[in-house]
Amino acid sequence: MDDRNGPLPHTSAFGVGLALLATTAGALALWNLQGLALVVFAAILIAVPLAAAAGLVRRVLPVGQTIAVILTIVVFLVLFLGTIAAIGARTISEIAALSAEIPAAIDRLDSWIDLGSIETWIAARVQSSDGASSVLSGLSGMTSIVLGAASGVLLALAGGLFIAVDPACYRDGFLRLLPQRFRSKGGQVLDATGAALRAWLLGQVVSMFVVGTLTGIGLWLLGVPTAIGLGVVAGFFEFVPYVGPIASAVPAVLVALAESPTTALWVVLLYVGIQQVEGAFLIPLIQREAVNLPPAVTVFSVVAFGILFGFPGVVLAAPLTVVAMVILRQLWIPFIDAGRQRAWSRASLAGEV
Repeated sequence: MDDRNGPLPHTSAFGVGLALLATTAGALALWNLQGLALVVFAAILIAVPLAAAAGLVRRVLPVGQTIAVILTIVVFLVLFLGTIAAIGARTISEIAALSAEIPAAIDRLDSWIDLGSIETWIAARVQSSDGASSVLSGLSGMTSIVLGAASGVLLALAGGLFIAVDPACYRDGFLRLLPQRFRSKGGQVLDATGAALRAWLLGQVVSMFVVGTLTGIGLWLLGVPTAIGLGVVAGFFEFVPYVGPIASAVPAVLVALAESPTTALWVVLLYVGIQQVEGAFLIPLIQREAVNLPPAVTVFSVVAFGILFGFPGVVLAAPLTVVAMVILRQLWIPFIDAGRQRAWSRASLAGEV
């Protein structure tokens, strides 16, 4: 018996088993560290536009990447503070006024719909010991969520800054984790992903600005109080597709209800009209350069990432979907096409024989 042929199957089986075990362990580790993974992705999302803007600065000024990133941040802060100085005071005051407008709208709604039973139920829950404990536990949970979100945002900002200062270091470091034969394709996928995220982010900024401006002007023409503040809210919420516009419409409708039901109806029609304009004109222009995200895919991705990762998954669902689409087009679809081509070639050879 030839000993050279004996151990090979056992060695191959052991290698496959070890690879499966390592893959399973890695998947479990990533799942348990999903919060950290989202923070890392958010940091990359911040680093992408910072690095791109720094590249534009370096084309104009003979400076290094670190100085270019610092100059980019300084320019952004100047523009931000300038905007605050121009319209920020009124915007902040109007957003603060929403805290007074919304309770007034709820009182007006109470005059049409009897909310007394709901208030009685809430009061009974708070007065009972179980209700009090559940309220306290809810407040404690909310506090931990807020602190966790704040720490996550700070980590993402810091991480994005460090990545933007030396993106090549992190890109090359990631590629070195791949086998040698996969590094070239891995670099192509990373470059395609970065280009898609840059285009998507630019499109989102344009969309957020247009939607926020149209909403503020429309609400002002309708005579809705705090129109500028509601426009700013609509612009920021536009970052989350479908869910964001619906959520931003709720306070606007509540404030309009304090005026009259007719005004509230016009506000609903305004938000629907702006979304139609966005879908008919803005999104096609944005997706001409970025990854084309079909509406159904976007909706289901928001739901899926929300189920998997909670609220952070909802916020980051669109850019995560962009990355997933790039990976599918760069890796999975060519792999399937190559396999199909090999199958056809074998079938042709078998037919000729």
